[in-house]
Amino acid sequence: MLEHYEERKKFLPGLGKDMPETYGKLAEIFQYQVFELYEEVIGPRNSSYYIPYMMNDALECYLVLKDARITGEYLQLDPEEFPLQAQIAQRDGQTALIVKQGSENIFTIWFREIEESFQCYQYHRIGHFWVEGQEHWRQLVYMTGTIYDKYEYMKEKACSDLEMELMHLVEFPPFRFWSPVEESLEERYPSSPRGAACMKKFAKEAGDGMYAFLTGIYEKFPAEFLEKRLASMLCSPAREPLYEMIYEKIRKASLAYPKRDYGEPLNTEILKKRKAVNRRLKKAGFEGRYPFYRKDDLQIVATEEHPFTCMESRDFVFRIQFMVSKCRKACGRNGGFFRSRDRKSWILEDLDPVLSGGLERKSTG
Repeated sequence: MLEHYEERKKFLPGLGKDMPETYGKLAEIFQYQVFELYEEVIGPRNSSYYIPYMMNDALECYLVLKDARITGEYLQLDPEEFPLQAQIAQRDGQTALIVKQGSENIFTIWFREIEESFQCYQYHRIGHFWVEGQEHWRQLVYMTGTIYDKYEYMKEKACSDLEMELMHLVEFPPFRFWSPVEESLEERYPSSPRGAACMKKFAKEAGDGMYAFLTGIYEKFPAEFLEKRLASMLCSPAREPLYEMIYEKIRKASLAYPKRDYGEPLNTEILKKRKAVNRRLKKAGFEGRYPFYRKDDLQIVATEEHPFTCMESRDFVFRIQFMVSKCRKACGRNGGFFRSRDRKSWILEDLDPVLSGGLERKSTG
């Protein structure tokens, strides 16, 4: 708390040096203009208020205002148009969080204390496909970036030793070249020799001597031409063992955490959708078990998009998308996404093109 106290106080006047670290995190929320509020009614006069601190596919972390009541009304306003200002005041054993939303609205939340509540979740089945091409590597960049982000906010208490090793991959520019979003990730994650050392270690472990050798050179001499070469080399089928090994490490790290629990109605709906996928593919002659299936030269991997367990938009729905590979020769997981004449790949939102034989209309390989 003391390390960043002076800076944090600028964004939350009334912040005291002796206050718990949770108050410092509350100040950060106003510093970055990301304040949101969710109410859980406990009784006729008492509520708990949840303020998200860090939310991604691997972690949900909230600040919880206990024994709270609100005067005024929190409005859903865009902070870019209505900048947030806040301050803390204490009286009679209670604390007041006074929030001003632009010049439009002021409300106050009185509460007894702030608690931090966080839960880590599995993330290895997550699939967001915002950029076309090399989606298999972009998926891994997204997952390792997600690990990196939760470490930045929560440190070791939210990350295993394996995750703290994996997250350094995003510090390796040829890996994060395959950004899962339209923008470059160069400013979001630092470049470091540690990232190259991590990739070199994984390449050696996967038996990829050529990639380990060139990564070792890049570690000492990070030239731009070599960076581009190493990024391009990841697209080659020769990198399949490296890709599969990194994915398996991510999967192992992810499985240490529980699945998201939405309560009976949504949990049942999700299970129903997974069973429907399994039933349709088995009926069409595919072998395997959710989320991985094969038939002849076709391979399908089901990926998922999940809502948060709290404060998610009501119109967000659980969604399954499919990574489909076609390889003339036997290949590994998502093998069709590697560049080769005898390989093709698709991202599909529905199984109909697979089951109707209409796949050839679009390829992203």
